[in-house]
Amino acid sequence: RDVVDEMTAAGADLSAVWLQDWSGTRVADLGDRLWWTWQLDEARYPGWDDLVADLAEQDIRVLSYVNPFLVDAAAKGDDGIRNLYREAEQEGYLVRDSAGETYLLDQGGFAAAMVDLTNPSARDWYADVIASEVLGEGADGFMADFGEGLPFDAVLAAGDPAAEHNRWPLLWSRLVQDACARADKPDCVTWFRSGSAGMAQHAALFWNGDQMVTDDRLDGMASALLGTFSAGISGWPLVHSDVGGHTSIDAVVRDYVRPDDLNQRWAEMAAFSPVMRTHEGNRPAANEQVYDTDETRTAFARMTRLFAALAPYRAEVVAEALVRGVPAMRHGWLEYPGTAAAEVDSQYFFGSSILVAPVLSTGASSVDVTLPPGTWVHLITGEQYDGDRVATVDAPLGTPAAFVRTDDERAQEIRALIDRAGL
Repeated sequence: RDVVDEMTAAGADLSAVWLQDWSGTRVADLGDRLWWTWQLDEARYPGWDDLVADLAEQDIRVLSYVNPFLVDAAAKGDDGIRNLYREAEQEGYLVRDSAGETYLLDQGGFAAAMVDLTNPSARDWYADVIASEVLGEGADGFMADFGEGLPFDAVLAAGDPAAEHNRWPLLWSRLVQDACARADKPDCVTWFRSGSAGMAQHAALFWNGDQMVTDDRLDGMASALLGTFSAGISGWPLVHSDVGGHTSIDAVVRDYVRPDDLNQRWAEMAAFSPVMRTHEGNRPAANEQVYDTDETRTAFARMTRLFAALAPYRAEVVAEALVRGVPAMRHGWLEYPGTAAAEVDSQYFFGSSILVAPVLSTGASSVDVTLPPGTWVHLITGEQYDGDRVATVDAPLGTPAAFVRTDDERAQEIRALIDRAGL
């Protein structure tokens, strides 16, 4: 409640709070992890129903988290919850190993079993669990995590595990869609990190997985952009990433924690994307959060207003993505093939009109932009740039380098939307 109040006071435009720890937390090898028991942890969230209701009065929805794994709830020591793992095991709803036993998979400090998604009875049971235990607690959606990793030597109710391995995300997305329908939540918002052919019919929104809390191209902010490009031409037109990244590790030779400006730079990129969502990360206490200080709250609030101001334009971009399968965040070669902009991996088009050059190097205060032919106007500063060249553009924190071509039919409309953000 304090975080919501402080962020709102800072001017943030909030539509939802994502409480992935709703089922409780545990400490494991990779830091703070969740209890995969899929029921409300009343000790962690006393007065949950009041919280959901009070947020709803502010037009703020609640989102949570679930995945297709189950853990034995006995280890949690909460006698007030169902042991879904034992229920599923007794009914034969879990993936088995070659010896006919429940196939337990290491999750970095604890073991978990997969619900057998090839078993119609198991799917029916688990869809009811998600509808009642997850969505029934007042959530209007959730991160539908995992969906990948079926072992090739698994024993299933039906099908060859090697073939089902690639279909597993599709089966998972169908189950999630079914759960939302059973909960009578037609506006249920779910987002996935794994996919397979045909999945776009059952899941529209994806995210890029768990990047490191860095800016690099291998597994940081820059890699999230590269992943978005790849996903966009592979059947995932609506893709976003965790603002600030997720994975923080102390590797002895280097303690990987967020640089001071990473949240701000990532938020600037997310402002020009389908979804703007933060992540505390696997080591929340060790990493800067957007809600920590007056400065971080003000900076993030500024980008939320920019994101919100672009809502009418974003609606068009999302509609095009859903109808035509065109990526919302797209590589330059999709818009300006044969130009120098088609060769650059460090900038993108949000829709067909807005060119964005995110600052992908923490500590930098400018960015090189490869402008396609034409005359381009900076959406924040109003400065004009001749195209068909590389321009070095000032990009202090809070001033993302985003442009529209002056002769674009939507240029005036887009600039008017930006002006309403009051940046």
